[in-house]
Amino acid sequence: MTRLSSALLTLLVLLWSFFCCSLALVVTLASKKAIPWVLKGIGSDLWSKYILVLTGNGNMAVTHSSEHSQQHQIPSEAIFVSNHVSQLDINAASFAIPHPIVFLAKASIRKVPILGLLNERVGTVFIDRADKEGARKAVFRLKSTLERGISVLVFPEGTRSKSGAMGSFKKGAFHLAVQADVPIIPLHIHGTRKTLPSGSFWVRPNPIHVRFGAPIYPSECANNIGTLTESAKSAVESLGAWHVENVITPD
Repeated sequence: MTRLSSALLTLLVLLWSFFCCSLALVVTLASKKAIPWVLKGIGSDLWSKYILVLTGNGNMAVTHSSEHSQQHQIPSEAIFVSNHVSQLDINAASFAIPHPIVFLAKASIRKVPILGLLNERVGTVFIDRADKEGARKAVFRLKSTLERGISVLVFPEGTRSKSGAMGSFKKGAFHLAVQADVPIIPLHIHGTRKTLPSGSFWVRPNPIHVRFGAPIYPSECANNIGTLTESAKSAVESLGAWHVENVITPD
């Protein structure tokens, strides 16, 4: 792909993202009841879907491990955890997860103009581990969000990996899972690192594949945060190894 073609593709992605985010903000400010539709109808079926179309993934591959083979079995009251290698992971995961989703985010996001307001409005779960009162509010907000049929997506590494190797998982999401008594659902995204690598501005077409694992319930780990965290990390790594072994998509 030529640099000019890549630049045009990047421009289209940016313009489409600006349009969809602006539309989402207007609708959420007009009606709080429309938020689940905004997250699914605009965030997934409009924004993410056509970002994937632009990158050659109009029929993005989505598979499930043998322990979790049916998509309809994926519960909405769950925290999804994934590897993170690209900004486009958001779009791939959003389109693959069959429910409206919000994210687990740092409390500082609230202060970002427009973005903070939009995240606050749709039910993003903010977490500040240094603030005990804030942590209690995060659990309440998580339960409220899940009860509305909105799932939560977390990239527990906390940052994008440039090499594709998975880093250690931060424990914030797993504390919330135990306190809210909801399952963790692991997933692995493959192919986005080549489409838009960490640190790069240029978007390039490349096949993307998302694979889901079986839910991990806190009770299966005796509600132990460390055990739950390591179980989830091992599950995501196993899904990634499956991608490598089957060479489904280049990365």
